[in-house]
Formats: sequence, C-alpha cells, structure tokens
Amino acid sequence: MTQDDSLDAEAATYLGREFAGAIVNFHDMVGKLMGLSAVEHKCVDTLRRLGPVPAGVIAEHTGLTTGAVTGLVDRLEKTGYARRIRDPQDRRKVIVELVPNERLDALLGEIFGPFGADMGAAAVGYSADELRAILSWLRKVTDVLIANTHRLSEMQSTADARR
Repeated sequence: MTQDDSLDAEAATYLGREFAGAIVNFHDMVGKLMGLSAVEHKCVDTLRRLGPVPAGVIAEHTGLTTGAVTGLVDRLEKTGYARRIRDPQDRRKVIVELVPNERLDALLGEIFGPFGADMGAAAVGYSADELRAILSWLRKVTDVLIANTHRLSEMQSTADARR
C-alpha cells in the first residue's frame, strides 16, 4: 500500500463515519416527525419496501434479533402503523403488514419528495461508469452495515443472557 492509498483509506473511513452519522441523524429526525424512534421508522420503511412479511424477514433485513423485532412490532401496533395478520397459506404463521395511513403517506411524501430530488441532483454530472461504481460501493457498505448489525445484535443477546 502506498502512502496515497493509506491517505485515501483513512479519508474514506472518516467520511464513512460522517456519512453514517448523517444517516442516523436524518432518520432519527424522520422518526421524531412520525412519533417513532429511528429504528421504528426504519422498520416501517422496511415494510414499505418489502410489503407484508413475517417478523423473521424483518429481522433479516434489519439485523435485529427476532425478540427485538417482536417488541418493535408491538410498538408499531400500539401506534397504529402496523398489524399482525395470519398467513393465508399457513394459519400458524404471522405476517406483519402496514396499516393504510393517508396521513403517514402525506408526511413521507413531504419528507422524501425533496430528499429524493436532492439525491437525484447529487448524482448529476457522474458518468454511467462512475454511478455504477458508486452504487457498487453503496451495496458493499450496506452489506457491511447489515452484517455488523447482526454481529452486534448477537453480542447484545449474549450480554443479555449473562445478566
């Protein structure tokens, strides 16, 4: 590794931390506007992307334990954002789905309409190859974040079991 590579890796690490902090702060504020925590808001987002799914699928996509997801879904039911329904193919299974909510849809449009436009504007000026490289990096970083969330969730479960 050359000195320039070392500086680039250090800069990427620092910027990655700043980027992650900005994402957390943004989603914390979105959650507050929804009357939820950032984690609860991201669970709603996961359900918006995936549609109705078993709690285990939410756990896979968030990196949370199934026990944590159970509590999360309890809170989302209490706020009226989600509900549990029986799986039509297997009545023993439970599916989590969002409750239709026009107020939430309007709020999310107000939040994410400008955000989406700003993100689109941020991509202007990059070539198709550069955008592919950026998307590749984002995929890898997302996978790293999910894997490390799973790892930390397991650490938390182990710590809880010791108590």
